[in-house]
Order: sequence, then C-alpha cells, then structure tokens
Amino acid sequence: MKEFMKNKTVTYNLMSFTGFKSLVVFSLLLEAPRSYEEIAEYFKKHEYIGESISIDTLRVYFTSLRMVGCEIIRMKKSEGSKYKMVSHPFELSITSEQIKSLAKVYKAVAKNIELHELITLEKFLIKIIEKIDNDELRTAYEKFSLFNGVSVELVENLIKHSKLKSQITFLYNSPRSGEKEIEIITDKVELNNNKFYLYGTGLEYNQYGYFPIARIKGVTSVNLYKTDISGFEKYTVGYELRVDKNELKLTDEEKIVEIKDNSLIIENTTSNPFIIKQRILSFGFACKVLYPESFRQEIINTLKEMREGYKDG
Repeated sequence: MKEFMKNKTVTYNLMSFTGFKSLVVFSLLLEAPRSYEEIAEYFKKHEYIGESISIDTLRVYFTSLRMVGCEIIRMKKSEGSKYKMVSHPFELSITSEQIKSLAKVYKAVAKNIELHELITLEKFLIKIIEKIDNDELRTAYEKFSLFNGVSVELVENLIKHSKLKSQITFLYNSPRSGEKEIEIITDKVELNNNKFYLYGTGLEYNQYGYFPIARIKGVTSVNLYKTDISGFEKYTVGYELRVDKNELKLTDEEKIVEIKDNSLIIENTTSNPFIIKQRILSFGFACKVLYPESFRQEIINTLKEMREGYKDG
C-alpha cells in the first residue's frame, strides 16, 4: 500500500495477479458468455494487465474459479464455443420471510415519501429483482408494488412534462371508447388512493381533468406552441368543512377563506365542476356547500338520488 500511495502505480508486488486475473475472468463471464479470443483481447487492453494470455493460462483461472464453487461450461461449436458461467456461490438469495418483510417495509415507506423518492425506491427494487432469480419475489413484487401495470419511465416522463407545463398528446385506453388520442396541457402527477393520475387541461372540452396513468399507453407528441387557456370558463364553489386545519391537505385548486371555531370555509376554483363535486362528496357529512346556489342544489339532488338508490335496495 505504501508503494501504491507513493507511485500511484499497480505492480505485481501489490497483489496476487493470478487472483486478480481470475476475478477479471469472473466479471467477464458474469456479464455474458465469452470466447477465448474475447477474453484475451480484453486482457491485452486492460489498464493494469496490458498483455494477452494463452488458452492454458486461461484454464488455470477457470480451475481457480471452479475451486471456489463456480460452474463454468464450454458452449457448443454452433454457439461459438464460448465459455459460460452457469452458476456461482456469490448469487444473491432471499427467503420467504425476507420477502414478506420487504413487502411490509415497502408499504410503510411508500405512504410517507415524495413521489420522486418513491420512483427511486422502485428502481432500487427492480434492480434487486433482476439480480435475484426468484419467482416468489417477482410474484410478491407484482402484488405490493404501486407501479404494478404502470411504467416507471412513463411516470417519470409525465412528471418532466408537468414541471414544464408541456402541451402533449398521449394515447389513452378509454373504458368507454377504447384507444384514443388526448391532447392536454399538463399540470401535475399525483398518487391518490394508491393510483397514479396525470392532471391537466384537456383541449377537447376545455376543462381541467385527470387521467389514470395505468390507462395511458404513451406520449405520442409534444406541441412546441401551447394553446392559450386563460379564457377558459372557471367555476368557484364555496363550502364549509368540519375538519381540523392541521389534518387537511388542500388541493392546488383550494384555498381557505375563513377559519371558524370548528370548521373551515374553503373555495375551490376549476374549469371542471365534476372534480369539485367528487372532492365534496369525498368528505361525506363533514362538508356542506354554501355557494353558488345552483351547485348547492346539484349536490342536494345527488345525495337524494343516492338515498333513493339505497331505499330500492
């Protein structure tokens, strides 16, 4: 080590070169099957080795690897007579109990981290699954992962467009009309009730809305010139909400206009009244619409229809 620190040069005095070269062969076979010629060429161009090797010397390295538990075979002549690593004792493994623990940790952590952190966690898990050849782990991952059926790359791409407020067209698998192209000005990507949604202003109906990302096939185009949406009609609804202010997470469209002893007066402004309606109904009896009167009456009628539906049942 003193010699290396002084000269910054790797020499035969610093290591067992037989062991080092065996590790180089191990790493090469770990990536893919290799022919003798490929290994020899790699050795010749290596920063520290810088010389080719004979086939007999290569067999010595194979013997060293087999002694520690590696299974190396030579493939058929029709397959290029390459050497292949079938198995080795350094493979990652995981038990059934560890898989259960992993699922529990994932579910607990996923609830309390930001979306970009969740994506990082997901990529880490995907790498682990790629390294561990375990069908039980893959099956469990498909069940507990929030990205089941959703491409991590697609979510990342939509987040990027949302930050730029890009005007994009994406292919959407509508449950009613099948596949169709939808053009929107993106706003944000959110995870609600364990599902990913893309929010934005749709240009077909000039309304703000959201789309389950699981139904988005992919972005087909990005418009360099955005449509002016400043003139789109917007609705403002006021409602009283009986909830603790510290426990309420406001949406981007909401704002608190008054704080009372046991409730909050909130205004919600959007171009899509359906979103406000869904938001209000999600609060149940804790929410009461104050204005406008037309929207207040619409909520009352909806609640009456729901009540009648239960009577029929």
